[in-house]
Amino acid sequence: MQNRPDWEVQCEGLLQALPPEMEPICDSRGEVKDKIFVCIKGGHHDGHTDAAGVLRRGAAAIVTQKKLGLPREYIVPNTRAALARLCARYWGEPAKELRIIGITGTNGKTTTAHLLCHLLQSAGIKTGRIGTDGIVWGEKTQPNPYTTPPPTELHRILHQMVEDGITTVVMEVSSQALEQQRVEGITFAAAVFTNLSPEHLDYHGDMERYFASKAKIFSQCRCAVINTADPYGRRLLDRANVPISGYHLPWQYRCEPGRSILPWRGGQLIVPLTGEVFLPDALAAAETALVLGLTSRQVMAAMPQCPPAPGRAELLWQGMGRTILRDYAHTPDALERILRSLRRVHKGRLLVLFGCGGDRDRQKRPLMAKAAARWADGIIITDDNPRNEAPEAIRREIVVGLPKNTRWREVPDRRQAIEQTIAMMRQGDLLLLAGKGHEDYQIIQNKTTPFDEREIVTEILKSGRIPWKNCHCEK
Repeated sequence: MQNRPDWEVQCEGLLQALPPEMEPICDSRGEVKDKIFVCIKGGHHDGHTDAAGVLRRGAAAIVTQKKLGLPREYIVPNTRAALARLCARYWGEPAKELRIIGITGTNGKTTTAHLLCHLLQSAGIKTGRIGTDGIVWGEKTQPNPYTTPPPTELHRILHQMVEDGITTVVMEVSSQALEQQRVEGITFAAAVFTNLSPEHLDYHGDMERYFASKAKIFSQCRCAVINTADPYGRRLLDRANVPISGYHLPWQYRCEPGRSILPWRGGQLIVPLTGEVFLPDALAAAETALVLGLTSRQVMAAMPQCPPAPGRAELLWQGMGRTILRDYAHTPDALERILRSLRRVHKGRLLVLFGCGGDRDRQKRPLMAKAAARWADGIIITDDNPRNEAPEAIRREIVVGLPKNTRWREVPDRRQAIEQTIAMMRQGDLLLLAGKGHEDYQIIQNKTTPFDEREIVTEILKSGRIPWKNCHCEK
């Protein structure tokens, strides 16, 4: 592991001055009495402006990056790092009791985490998982509004896992989390890199800064598992000063409906997912399992039994010669990969319905359209979490990327778009609902309403409104 800032030393005065039983917080809107308020400067709000008010409401201390002239203030070089260190201490340093695997990359984090968690559990290892589709350990689950929770939540969750006997945690680690030092102070037993393609450039600015954020995890891990087929993965080979296990998709593999087969470690790895898009993720999980002590025989025996990851090429309905899937693909690269994979195993028409999120990277919108036009026979453009942006403006920016003679239609309301598209499906058609995947909500003008595409498709097909001949609408 590379040398890194020693926050234990740098924050020594702070940690000695403040009792460990005082809870650290960074949100001034809740209860603050007798707590340590850490001032965090974010993109839209600077916690330093709340410091005086928080003190008046009974906060025990203020941690700040600059002199504010307030009583009980403690100045540190980096309040984000201090927050992470204080949270770890308050919750009893749970990360030190766990073997934590961090998975980073643009696409494939959730699938890799899902597969790896299954492999470890199949070997009798008590494993928890933290990621985009929720937090799971034992029989417990809870929603997760972040890919990687902030330290105030993260260490509480890790503490609960330790209390419940969990020994290993598989965690998705986003570039924002690394940039914001949410995982500062955690030493990862292994760090996994899946791939890198344009995403979150509204936050990072450009690909080099995006890559630099991702690369931070390799300065705080004991070993690395890297996709060497990715150009950024190959760059990491020189940066990661730890033992490295590389992987890449072999030339020979076979994709069938419902599963894919590829040679691996002298045998066959049977992956219970449709399409080549998931094979690098399966390899990442398999290689990481070996690093963590499983045998190749254990991996090959357990992989075919893995249940499907929610919202990843997930089958919603199949019958009457028609198939409906949903997938979380919300970047140009992810959309192209899933459509290309489906095209190789599906011989009929391929339809795709998608939109783009508001208040997010605008550069990817026309690129999503180009990816869809390259592989799909029909395109339906609709809304996908427009948030505070005008939905029609987002759709216009998508349409710009459509080549001439592309078969497409625009239906703003996503529920109506799904129903209209299902109604026009013919025998042999496959419809991909892209972008939302496991999400069960829609955000319009920052109002969140329930929107679960599995439930919506089921309701539409059971309603009797679909004019398919002899449609009994049974999955």
